[in-house]
Amino acid sequence: MNLHHLSQMEDWESELDNIDWKKMLEDIDRALADNLAAELGFPAYDKLEQASELVVDAYYITHLSDGRWVWWNPELYAKEDPKYFGSQEEAMAFIADFLQLSDEQMGQLEKGMSQVTQTKRCRCCEHEFNPADPARSDWDADQEQSQFCSAECAMETVLTELKEDF
Repeated sequence: MNLHHLSQMEDWESELDNIDWKKMLEDIDRALADNLAAELGFPAYDKLEQASELVVDAYYITHLSDGRWVWWNPELYAKEDPKYFGSQEEAMAFIADFLQLSDEQMGQLEKGMSQVTQTKRCRCCEHEFNPADPARSDWDADQEQSQFCSAECAMETVLTELKEDF
């Protein structure tokens, strides 16, 4: 019997016993959420969530800069891809069918969908962003930099343009 091999197994078992499974699962969930955001064109999940409207339970709708609408659920993302629609009408028809909405509820959905802000694509980093994000007023109070997602992207573009002029 190889005692070194036995010692390695005990070390491995000890390491396994010390794994923080809850933290590991949280890390996996966070990675899945950020992957979902990246798939939809956002730099991080919090930016995606901020640019989307919660419809029901954990189902969200997002109006992308290219005009498409996306129906997604972060809890089901590992098993279910986001659904894309070419128009608001297509998205509403899907949601109405999915939720089995009454005529009254359909009116509420239509009203809610009309309030969803269409995202923009940043001219610098090409990520989607919510142009109505209240945090934008901190650095673009006059809304003169509406083609950029952040002050950093606006500054990077200005610096790049200045370098090109010299």
